[in-house]
This record gives sequence, C-alpha cells and structure tokens, in this order.
Amino acid sequence: MPKKSDNSVSERESISSSRRSNLQSNGNIKRTNSHSTPSEANRKISSKKKVQEILTPRSRSPLGLIPSHKNYRYFIHKYEVPRKFLHVSIGFLTLALYYRGIELKQVTPVLVFLLVSIVLLDILRFKFPGFSKYYIKAFGFLMRESEVNKWNGIVFYLLGLIIVFLIFPKDISVLSVLLLSWSDTTASTFGRAYGHLTPKFFRNKSLAGSFAAFLTGLLAAYLLYGLIFPSTSELIKNVELAWTPESSRLSLAGVSLISGLIGSAAEAVDVWGLDDNLTIPVISAVVLYSTYAVFAK
Repeated sequence: MPKKSDNSVSERESISSSRRSNLQSNGNIKRTNSHSTPSEANRKISSKKKVQEILTPRSRSPLGLIPSHKNYRYFIHKYEVPRKFLHVSIGFLTLALYYRGIELKQVTPVLVFLLVSIVLLDILRFKFPGFSKYYIKAFGFLMRESEVNKWNGIVFYLLGLIIVFLIFPKDISVLSVLLLSWSDTTASTFGRAYGHLTPKFFRNKSLAGSFAAFLTGLLAAYLLYGLIFPSTSELIKNVELAWTPESSRLSLAGVSLISGLIGSAAEAVDVWGLDDNLTIPVISAVVLYSTYAVFAK
C-alpha cells in the first residue's frame, strides 16, 4: 500500500510539472504572437522603406490608385518618364510652331479649348466613379496618384500658358514656356537622382535640382535670344520684343544669367500652395518683364 501511494504521488507530481511546462510554453507562444519577431519587424521596416523610395516627393498617396503606377512603379510612378517626356515635348512643340510662323493669338484659342475639355473630363471623373475608372486606366500613366481625386496637372499647365500668352510679349511668352517645360523637368530629374548628395532647403528642394534648373534656364535663354531670334529675323520683323540688344542695357550674357536664376527660383518657390505648372510660367513672365523694363534704355 505505501508503495502504491508513493507511485500515485510521483504520478501527480509528474503531471503537475508537465502542466506547468505546457503553461509556460503556451505563454511563450502567446508572447511571441503578441509581438513581432525581429525578422518580421525587419521585413516591415524594409517594406516601408521600399514604399517611401517608390513614392515621389509630390505623390504621397500609396500605390494602387492607378494600375499603371503599380505595374510600372519605377518607370511611371517614381521617375515619371511618360509625364516628363510630355512635359519636355511642349517646349520643342512651341519652338516648332514658332518656326512655322504661327502666332500666339492663333495658339491661345486651341489652349482654351483643351483647358475646357480637360476640366469637363475632370468634373465627370469626380461625379461618376465608373467613368473615372476607365479614364484613369487610359491616362493614368500621365497622372500622379495625388491627382486621382484632384484636378489634373495639365489643367494648371494650360491655364499658366494661356495667362502668359494673353498678357506678355512673344519672347517672354516663349521663354516662359521653355522654363516651365525644360527647367522644371531637369530640376525634378536631377533632384531625384542626386538630391540626396546635396543640401536641402526651401520646400525640401535640393541644390542639385536647383542648379540643374539654373543651367537649363540659362541655356534656354541663350538658345532663344542668341541663336533662334537672330537666325529668324523675318519671323519677328513686325513683332515687338521685350528684349533686344539695341533696346536694353542688359547683355545677352546678363539675360541668360537672369533667366537661369528665374527658372531655378520659380521652380523652388511655393505660392499659396498653387500648382507649379501654373506658378512657374506666370512668375517667370512677370519677373522677366519687370527686369527688362528696369534695364530698358
């Protein structure tokens, strides 16, 4: 009998010890489930970094709103190659129209028609989700994801050109288009590629991007005033220009330098949160016109 009781006591002790070990193991399981393991945490951090790298400075919305951005996250979403190609091509199209002798007053009605059309399409987009789905599927590769629920950037682009064409002389209008088309694009391209290597300043702009915009604006002014206008004098024979070597105390080098500075500053400055497709050409035109007036003979 005593032996049997000893065996039962030992059995009870072994059962209780096994229960304690099971409870401890279950507790460890719960604790490990309630908190991410180091490898899981690292995976989460790395995924966040990837998303932050893919998102562009002006497009903070997550991937997925535009299918083409998700499928071509670097070519379209991060580097915006199709959008930049369209942006740059506007400058070359402007020069091509100039060489054909087409005046600004002939271009402006076309721009107004395009502006009204795109505004109406955007209104339809906002009102009807079904239409928005097909619109974004067709033209999403030219949009930013931040524009899905906002006005398309081309609206401000066209509005800026219309204002400049209606108010300012031909040379200032053409140069403002080149600053918008080329300087803004080079600033964005070089800023994203090399901005992490240079200091940042106002609106998180990088020195690399601003310097690229400066050089592009300088070259654009020299191309227009130093090469194109002198070689096509018959096209501007009856056109009043805001700057000519005969009417200004500014030299060609001075005009080019000022244009580079204007292109760089207009791209960097923030005017009441307005889209820079609108502010760059308008600011450039206003400052150029004022500068030429100050240095007029």
